[in-house]
Amino acid sequence: MIRMSAIIAPGTFPCSTAILQGSFEEVFQKAAAAGYDCVQLTVKSPDDYDIRELKDLMRRFNLGISAMATGRIYTADGFSMGSDDEKLRAASVRVLTALADDAALLGHEYPDGGTVRPAIVVGAVRGVYSDAAAPEIYYKQFDRSIRELTAYCEKLGVPVILEASDHTETEAFIDPAKTLDYVRSVGSPVLHAYLDTMHLFNEGLDPAGTIMKYGSDVFSIDISGEGRCAPMDSVMDFAAICRAINRSGFSGNLTFEMPPEPPADSYLRSLEFIQKLIRSDALSRS
Repeated sequence: MIRMSAIIAPGTFPCSTAILQGSFEEVFQKAAAAGYDCVQLTVKSPDDYDIRELKDLMRRFNLGISAMATGRIYTADGFSMGSDDEKLRAASVRVLTALADDAALLGHEYPDGGTVRPAIVVGAVRGVYSDAAAPEIYYKQFDRSIRELTAYCEKLGVPVILEASDHTETEAFIDPAKTLDYVRSVGSPVLHAYLDTMHLFNEGLDPAGTIMKYGSDVFSIDISGEGRCAPMDSVMDFAAICRAINRSGFSGNLTFEMPPEPPADSYLRSLEFIQKLIRSDALSRS
C-alpha cells in the first residue's frame, strides 16, 4: 500500500526540506487534516523530541512516523559514516543507534495490517569523499558503519534506508542501480534503498523511467520538483512519474520533501496534486 508522508521540522532551525514546520502538535494536526498517513521527523538526536509526546500525538491524530531524517547529524555536528576520523565515524553510528532505540518504540498499526516502525534515513550522514583520505578509505569506513547500524537495527526490527543521492550533495551512492547493488551486498533484511525525484532529475535521469524500473525494489520515494520546488510548479512530468509509481509495483511511502512555501499551503496543494494524478491513472486502467 502506498502511504503519503510529510517531512516535518520543529521550526527552531532553518530547514528547506520539511514541508510542515512548527510545534509537533501543530504539524501533526495539519498533516492529519490534509490527509497524510504519516510524517517523517527531521532530527539530530533524541534530545530533539519527547518520545512520550510523539506517541501521544500519533494516537490522537492516527498518524504513523514513517522515518527519521538524520541529515543534521552531519550538517550540524559533522558526524560522517565514512569519516576516517574514528571518533566522528563512531559518533555517527552511536547517534543513529540511539534514534533506532526510539524508533522501535514508535510503531504504528496501519489499517492494512501490521505494525510499522520509523526507518532510519541514511542521507547526508553518509558524508562525502573528503571526510577520508581517499575514496576507498571512505567506502571502507562507510561499510563498517552501515553494517554496525544494520546489525543493531535487525534486533529492533527497525528499517534503515539508503538514499540514491546526486552529485551536488555527495559522490557516494548516486547511481540507483549501484545503490541497490550495494544494499543487496550487505545482505541485511532491514536495509533498503530509496529514490528522490529531485536527485534523479539532477543526475539527468528520467524520474518516471527510473521509478518504473526500480520502484518495486525501493522502500520509499521522495517527491519534489527541481530545486525542491512543489511538484505542481515543476518542469518534471509528474503525470508520468505518478503512472510509474502506480505501475512499477511500488508499495511504500511517498515522502513530500520541500520547503513549506511557496506556494502557500504547499503541504496541502502538493498532496492534492499527487493524489489526483495517482487516482486519475488508476481510473484510466480500470
